[in-house]
Amino acid sequence: MRPVSRGSRGKEVLDIQTRLRGLGLEVGREGADGHFGPQTELAVRAFQQARLVLADGVVGENTWAELVEAGYQLGERLVYVRIPPMRGDDVLDLQRRLNSFGFDSGPEDGIFGALTEEALMEFQRNAGLNVDAILGESTLDRLQRVHKAELGVHGRKIPDRMGGYVGRSALEGVKIALDPGHGGTDPGHLGVEGLVEKKINLDLARTMADMLNARGAEVLLVRESDSHMGFSERAEATNRWGTEINLALHHNANSSARAHGAATYYFANGTYFSEAGKRLAGYIVKELVEGLGRTDLHTHGRNFSCLREPDGLSVMVEPGFMTHPGEGAALRRSETIEAEAEAILRGLERYLSRS
Repeated sequence: MRPVSRGSRGKEVLDIQTRLRGLGLEVGREGADGHFGPQTELAVRAFQQARLVLADGVVGENTWAELVEAGYQLGERLVYVRIPPMRGDDVLDLQRRLNSFGFDSGPEDGIFGALTEEALMEFQRNAGLNVDAILGESTLDRLQRVHKAELGVHGRKIPDRMGGYVGRSALEGVKIALDPGHGGTDPGHLGVEGLVEKKINLDLARTMADMLNARGAEVLLVRESDSHMGFSERAEATNRWGTEINLALHHNANSSARAHGAATYYFANGTYFSEAGKRLAGYIVKELVEGLGRTDLHTHGRNFSCLREPDGLSVMVEPGFMTHPGEGAALRRSETIEAEAEAILRGLERYLSRS
């Protein structure tokens, strides 16, 4: 979708405002008037912060998807398996309930996939209900009557994607997808000395692909050229290929030229987080810090589409800031891209050897 931001007007803005108000967020004294003003921007930022997506006040593809999904509450619609999978807070609520009752629905990501289907059928079977994998009135009634305290992130941790491990101790044979961010009409960030993020990300991905192939890994370049790809298109490509590890490659930017350092991200949505993703992200950022002398900006849990949608273990990497005079200028040299690639691969190898 076309990003909607401050100053925009029209039906798209009215729809956004209506959804925000339905979630209890104030969009201004005039209410839902179709004008994206300062109060609407504040409401969008508050929503983004609560959903752990980029809090930039702009309604892009990721934020719009979260707004739509936030509007679904458990019991408001039939929930069942379909293609593409049903998504929403009602699915997320169902997954949390099933997991807390001991029925493994997999990662609590709000996507009704195969594991959630199996867990729902097992619940229905144990409850003496019709086993149809549909969350209808009778199944919902039984779910709501089962009294058991739900467990948060500090309690028993439910199984992670792929059981929390890849099943190999080295890179050889591992199916790794490299997803360089942005492309085509979406340039990404602009940095010092004319740097454009979409090109730097692709350069890093190509360099990593060569290194991984040399180590015997199977590699998928999700974006192979300067072309635009949406979030769903990227996820579909990795899932069709059967990706085991998905690496979304980006570079950071800031309005302050002083901002610098390396950061990584793993999937989290407030109550659930990927333990394996957190471990892998930690190994990668450690190698970037030690190998390139970057400041450690740590690893963070986020509900980004590139972390949530792929079936495999997913991590997003931002090795440095394009807008920093030192880190940005260095990215014009192939040796810097190679050093970033080597550091990320060392992080991968450390994770595999310890999983």
